[in-house]
Amino acid sequence: MKKILLLSLMAAALAIQPAGAGETKVTDKMVRQAVQGWCDGLLKISRTAMKGGDAKAVASEVIDSTYDYNDGEVLFKPTLTFGDQTFRLTKEGALAYFVGDNPKYPNDSGFALKNWTKTRFTVAGIITEGDIGIYMGNVTFTDKKGKSVTVDKLFVFRFDSNGKPKIIVHKSALPFDPAAAKS
Repeated sequence: MKKILLLSLMAAALAIQPAGAGETKVTDKMVRQAVQGWCDGLLKISRTAMKGGDAKAVASEVIDSTYDYNDGEVLFKPTLTFGDQTFRLTKEGALAYFVGDNPKYPNDSGFALKNWTKTRFTVAGIITEGDIGIYMGNVTFTDKKGKSVTVDKLFVFRFDSNGKPKIIVHKSALPFDPAAAKS
């Protein structure tokens, strides 16, 4: 079942590739570096906000450098979204999730503004095929008070001919809690 799901995701990722893709041979190391790059970008936004800087401008730059909104389609399901604003298929929606302050997304308070000081990711699995890299695992975020939260992550990266990764699929969810399911 797991293999069928991953193959389905890979097929979906390949279907939304822009013309000219397929020129880079992605490695496990490249995918790990891309995930670390995403984590570093989130921390950059958070640190900027904690110092009173322009977190929205930094978030916009981070999104441009890590997501493929400018050159293709992105399927993004953030952790803390629901209802008709669950999926963020535009940069505006992603930006609202990370830094809030957008009346079109009134439920967003800014995930990247939660005073994160550290991230750590673990790998459940990585699949590479041509210029596509898929990561599944967990990312743990720690705030300045030392409180941590772990989130299940799925990233699909398309690497351009220069080896630059761009996220084309990002699925995020809180881990299943059996105790909460019983209530």
